[in-house]
Amino acid sequence: MMTRTSNDKLLFQSRGSTRHFLFSRTDTGRIADAKPKEISGAHDRMKTVFPDMLVDNRFIEYAMLHLDMVSQFGAMIIRLDQEITENNNSKNPQVLDHQIQIAKILDKICQKGNGLWGLVNPDALGSFFAEKNGSEILQIAKKLQKYFSKQTQKTVTIGVSAFPTLTYKKEEILENARKALDHASFFGPNSAVIFDDVSLNISGDKLYEKGDIQGTIAEFKKALLINSSNVNVRNSLGVCYGIAGNYEQAAEEFCKAIDIDKNEYMTLYNLGLVNMLTGEREKALDFFLKAHDINSDIYEVAFQTGKLYLEMGNSEQATVFLERAAKIEPESVAVYRYLGDCYAVSDRTDEAISAYEKSIKYNPCDAASMSALGSLYDKRNENSEIALMFCRESVELSPENSLFRYRLGRLYYHQKRFKEALMEFKKAKRLGRDTTEYIEKTNSYIDNQDTWK
Repeated sequence: MMTRTSNDKLLFQSRGSTRHFLFSRTDTGRIADAKPKEISGAHDRMKTVFPDMLVDNRFIEYAMLHLDMVSQFGAMIIRLDQEITENNNSKNPQVLDHQIQIAKILDKICQKGNGLWGLVNPDALGSFFAEKNGSEILQIAKKLQKYFSKQTQKTVTIGVSAFPTLTYKKEEILENARKALDHASFFGPNSAVIFDDVSLNISGDKLYEKGDIQGTIAEFKKALLINSSNVNVRNSLGVCYGIAGNYEQAAEEFCKAIDIDKNEYMTLYNLGLVNMLTGEREKALDFFLKAHDINSDIYEVAFQTGKLYLEMGNSEQATVFLERAAKIEPESVAVYRYLGDCYAVSDRTDEAISAYEKSIKYNPCDAASMSALGSLYDKRNENSEIALMFCRESVELSPENSLFRYRLGRLYYHQKRFKEALMEFKKAKRLGRDTTEYIEKTNSYIDNQDTWK
């Protein structure tokens, strides 16, 4: 059996990204994998053995009445570990027998230890013990696991929580045990875990996957009240603030995380990203480079560093980092577009064309690469029809982009389709690009054509 140890770091081996921020998240799919099918008929069968058994909300309400004047108590949720297979039959009478055996052991423990128990859902039992703290409840959990395993050669997983914890109300303690049960699921069958900051981290990740950012933030904040040194939670909280557009609070959390661990590349990178988003390019670059020095195999770090170098006019350094990013993720769309821009700036036309073509291959709707590729074909006086197709398509995809309009107009101009060129130059000017010179030249050609007519 496992309780919480430093091995909890194993829960966070899945690095993810969201809106370019980096964070470590729990593989919440493992929670679903560990949860067995609901035990069909559990309520009715249990009632035949325990006719006075309370279920779900009625059990919790009854327990709260008995614990109303109690200043300290513990809770746990017990779930039978079932082998999950495609042919798993939730109506298997042996599964029900095991559930009843758990209840019998728990009933005896409650009778001896001033406890209450009930069925909290078809596959789990819940219990409360007055005047017990978390460590004492954990010992009860171990005792139950030992007895049950000895009698049946089967196992149970248990989540434990205690009151008082932070500002949680008494009626919320069993839910905390449920969160601890999810936490315990990561350690495999026959595990027991006390509710803590990691339990809240997992709970927050589950809420994040559902799109509940505010709920996620609330869970992470509570986790930090339990353990303010949890770097992973600090970073994840900063990411939540970042994707919500609250860059000041995001930077604050990232700075606190760096104070705890100066070698956490994700936090350094994320702080750089916040600085980039707020226009502090030099600071952003400094943090990106620090993150890259610690771990040079992260796509986002290499990509954003290269992109920033390009925006700052250093196409040579940009190329180094973007080529690195392309090696890390060869099928990335954005990296090839920006690599194309780097090569184009350096007059490496063949390489630029190749990069843009790859970008379009992986994303047929990449308007920027289409426009740039059409412009390069035009520059080399080749593939004129394909060049026109790409430039037209880019404008259709992004009609408000003045650069794309200008490139299409210039292509029409070079093909002596002056009226169409003039229309695009005028549209580009209305969108903010200075095309006055081209408009004048095009008007002049149109006037001359009219004169010859």
